[in-house]
Amino acid sequence: MNPTTMTAPATKGGLALRLKPADWPVFGLGALLAATIATGHATVTTPGVALSGLGILIAIVVLAFSRRQLRADRRSDSFTRLATSLAIATVLLGLTADAMLLAAAWIVSGRLMAGLIGHVGEWSEARDAARRATIAFTIGDVALIGAVTLLSIAAGSSDIVAIRSVVGSSSLLTTTAAFLLVIAALARCAIPPFSNWLMRSLAAPTPVSALMHAGFVNAGGFLLIQFAPVLETSPHARYALFATGVVAALVGSAIMLVRADVKGSLAASTIAQMGFMLLTVALGAYAAALWHMVAHGLFKAWLFLGSAGTISTRPTRSKGLAQPWPALIALATIVGAIFLIEARRADTLLPVCLALTALLSAMAVASRSLPRGPLGAVVALMPGALIALNAAVLVLMTALQPDAAQPLLSPYGQLGILSLFLAGWVWQQRIVSGEQALPPSLFARLLHAGNALTTSTPVSTTVIAKD
Repeated sequence: MNPTTMTAPATKGGLALRLKPADWPVFGLGALLAATIATGHATVTTPGVALSGLGILIAIVVLAFSRRQLRADRRSDSFTRLATSLAIATVLLGLTADAMLLAAAWIVSGRLMAGLIGHVGEWSEARDAARRATIAFTIGDVALIGAVTLLSIAAGSSDIVAIRSVVGSSSLLTTTAAFLLVIAALARCAIPPFSNWLMRSLAAPTPVSALMHAGFVNAGGFLLIQFAPVLETSPHARYALFATGVVAALVGSAIMLVRADVKGSLAASTIAQMGFMLLTVALGAYAAALWHMVAHGLFKAWLFLGSAGTISTRPTRSKGLAQPWPALIALATIVGAIFLIEARRADTLLPVCLALTALLSAMAVASRSLPRGPLGAVVALMPGALIALNAAVLVLMTALQPDAAQPLLSPYGQLGILSLFLAGWVWQQRIVSGEQALPPSLFARLLHAGNALTTSTPVSTTVIAKD
């Protein structure tokens, strides 16, 4: 055989030297990220590192998970390309020092996520979900472009550091930009009235739902932290953000109560948690919001990846406390002590108390099924250690934060909001435990509030513990 006519055989499992046309956008994004770093348009900040690290870590886990779960899917290569591109876009979003480039990475990540949501293209539910996501993302994109344009004009530069340093007083331009930033964050975080795209996205494969928490659905908090000085110049924008955050936290928690399907319940929980994160941003506790973004992203991605294992034909045991009052008294006592200690630090009061009460309530619910003996003692002490660690990290991060905002509410106002959430927790426990029932009309409204899935889409009837 003439050696000159030989061709290299295609090796199975080897490294392919020829790239498919569909692979070029991935490498294009990678090249853009490399060029951004090489030309000095990248900056290392705490929020940027947190967002980038979260995106890379969850993307790696999701890609490894999807290799087995999507092994029979003929579009698995497309999923890998889109997921990899989304991770690169998230890193670019977190590290860029230019506001225009940040807006570009924001827009690209939205288009990639819409493609992932519509992964199962032959399903009408998937196509409709992708369409709704595209509409919501486009509204947020237009708002962000408007905000970045106005801020670049005011600062005479698109550099984020220059924008943060120039913006110092309230004006019509900065107020408009602050409201536009809030709209962009609400659309990305699936806060009502934009929550429909997240509930509809359940038609996508489970890895897509997990990948959303890799710095995508929670990127709204990062955006507002990056432009915190702009937000601080407009108290009205902060009040609007705070109000929508409270509404999202309450509505998402209520919808979570009535959803019988696992993914729908987790999605409603995400809406509630994004509301908590944004109200924390509105209060000026940026370090606490950043901690919330990372902790919730990791925890919720894990829950989504494990949601398939929760399906069971056996009846589930109630997760609520039939008598929540002893736990509430303990919570109120500890919160009162923190209030007396932290009243002088109003920027950390509500975030620390919310984190504490959330972990204590989880410990109280879990205590019903603790094993007896030394193992039970160890398991009972672990949440307490986590509580202490979480509170210490929140206080430390806020103390080391040089540009903390003035608190939006007084310590007593924050205590009132905390009391509202504690009352909601008691109400939630009584409903979950079966001690109290929702009115039929309210149950129906909450059940269909998200308009999540059509009747043709199968849902599980398993209810699992939520965060």
